[in-house]
Amino acid sequence: GFTCAAVNEMEAERFQELAKIMKKKNVKLGEDQLSCLVKMVTLHGIPEDLDSYPKDLLLFLSPSDYAATGSCRQYFANIGKANLDVLQRESSQRKQLLLEALACLKISSTQVNEENAEILGRLVCDLGGEYIRSSGGNLLKQLSQCESFLPDQEEAIRSVISSGNTTFGPPVAWSAFTLNELSGLIPVFDHNILQKIPKNALTLWLKNFAHDSPLSREQLGTIVEELLPTRHKRADGCPPGKEITEMVLNDYLMPINYTAEELHTCLKNVSLDNHLSQILTYPFSTQQLAVLKRHLDETYPDGYPESLLPKLGSLVSFITPEDVSKWKITSADTLAVLLKNRPADAQASAMIRRYVGLGNALNAAALNAIGTEYVCLLNATELNMIDFNSLKLASLNPSACSQLTKDILYAKAKRAFSDQHHLPAYYELIEPYLGGAPGVDLRALSKDNVNMEVSTFAKLRRDSLMSLTLSEVQGLLGINFRDLKKWQNKSPIKEWVQMQKQSELDKLQTGLTGGTQEGYINIVGPKFQLPSSASLGTVAMTLHLLPALLIAFLMMSVLS
Repeated sequence: GFTCAAVNEMEAERFQELAKIMKKKNVKLGEDQLSCLVKMVTLHGIPEDLDSYPKDLLLFLSPSDYAATGSCRQYFANIGKANLDVLQRESSQRKQLLLEALACLKISSTQVNEENAEILGRLVCDLGGEYIRSSGGNLLKQLSQCESFLPDQEEAIRSVISSGNTTFGPPVAWSAFTLNELSGLIPVFDHNILQKIPKNALTLWLKNFAHDSPLSREQLGTIVEELLPTRHKRADGCPPGKEITEMVLNDYLMPINYTAEELHTCLKNVSLDNHLSQILTYPFSTQQLAVLKRHLDETYPDGYPESLLPKLGSLVSFITPEDVSKWKITSADTLAVLLKNRPADAQASAMIRRYVGLGNALNAAALNAIGTEYVCLLNATELNMIDFNSLKLASLNPSACSQLTKDILYAKAKRAFSDQHHLPAYYELIEPYLGGAPGVDLRALSKDNVNMEVSTFAKLRRDSLMSLTLSEVQGLLGINFRDLKKWQNKSPIKEWVQMQKQSELDKLQTGLTGGTQEGYINIVGPKFQLPSSASLGTVAMTLHLLPALLIAFLMMSVLS
């Protein structure tokens, strides 16, 4: 819950104490929170005990800032253990960290040894495919900790693995323990690699290690596909010895024992009601899941009973809007469980429509079920059904929604939190909804020292943002005003800067450029399409008005 709004309530020294406590409690902070925290921690200079602060804080500092605490190698060793994903992958800040790390470790070529790979830690996740190829297997341990890869990285990983020239050896010689060490890379493996891994190693890994691996159930399902026979006879009935019993339903490895056809024939006359939640945690392949969905459709042709809906789990991705139209979703709890499975927008929208269509209220419980992920799916009619008091207990952020959605929810949120308008907590409550705030409300906030993040400022209503004066924006952003420099080339901040006098921007010494020069005016007009016959070229929107020409123009106007 920490925000920059708390800056006005605490001294810088108290902020340093707070930051140190955050490290002890292993508090997870977002980019905006860390950006604010680092400003206050370093307000009176860089502390000499930076190791006492959260490692993620170092992402917003440089090796030179860390010099009083330790060497650049020590700095990047800590960075390598930080949550690098706090910064967007393609951000200039993250790219700069990698360049500085390579310079610090004197890595001039694309080859990285094991010692340097250990220091780089999670920074290895940003190394390009050429580094992965040149370094052989030196980076595999760190790469297995990465959240995701770019296509050229995936190709390079497959190339290194397939060569067999690593400490892990060729895939054909791998054991379940090898797979456990490389489990984070399994989603990158293609069919050519997976088919070379001994099937008994894959089976043993699924049995003993899969539960603790970072892989999703869907990713585990691809391994099951490799273990199933590629060619098989059409099953006329359930093969002998493959009857689905209580023991089979309680076996996590059940998927590897049945082809899709066998699963379909063997499920006949078997009730899954009491086991559905459990077996849907098993690593079934896509084809096998389709069979389970078909089995339920055959069992309940008129629609699934409401008691079954919370148990659907991974089957939700197979559900169609037509299926949903047969359901009875009568409680917010049922809606919450269904949406927790993260269905695609089309399915989620159908579920919400069905819930509302049956006369259920969009109360706080329902809004929390819908959450930020699906709130943008609500139409104007549904949004207007929301009682403003429900927002007091709901956690929503409609900043990515349409302007109409933001406008409707802001009006309701403003009313919901009006009784706290003069309290410091008001800004924290209203902040997610500010994308719908009119200019007059933003001007009022500018007097409350809220220290708005620039990322929030950039998502304000365009007409509201453009109406703000330089001093009002200073009041809104507070200690974050200098961060405008990083955003000055992004819309709508770029257009706002262009409307300010450059001489006034220069007085602030923030490095902001792009404002109006003395003797120029900016004409902001609507965008329009020139007729095809016009050969006017680019229309200049900035006019240089020399005093002599202006006087001549005025005299001609009078004389005419």
